[in-house]
Amino acid sequence: MMPESDINVVITRLGILSDDVGELKETLRQIATAVTRLALVEERQSQTNEALSRAFKQIDKVELKLTGIEQRLGSLERLQPQQQQTSAWVTTMLWAAAGAAVMFVAKKVGILP
Repeated sequence: MMPESDINVVITRLGILSDDVGELKETLRQIATAVTRLALVEERQSQTNEALSRAFKQIDKVELKLTGIEQRLGSLERLQPQQQQTSAWVTTMLWAAAGAAVMFVAKKVGILP
């Protein structure tokens, strides 16, 4: 049989060991909780990255459309002076035609010799 002091030492050490095991269990629970939270954060970050990727693709599409619109506008701006001159010529021709028509009618009616 073991002396009582040795039994007390073993009991004390078992108590300390039991406390240490309890602390380890609590630490493992905390680690499990942290890992779960980390997985959630990673999932949210993945979703955010996918959303950003979609947004950047849309921005690229809009930039392409904007570039096309800018090019078309530039073409129209270059053509505008020519169009204004052509419009002036057409207006002048219409006035000349209207004047000739008035002169023709005036001669037919007898207002002009």
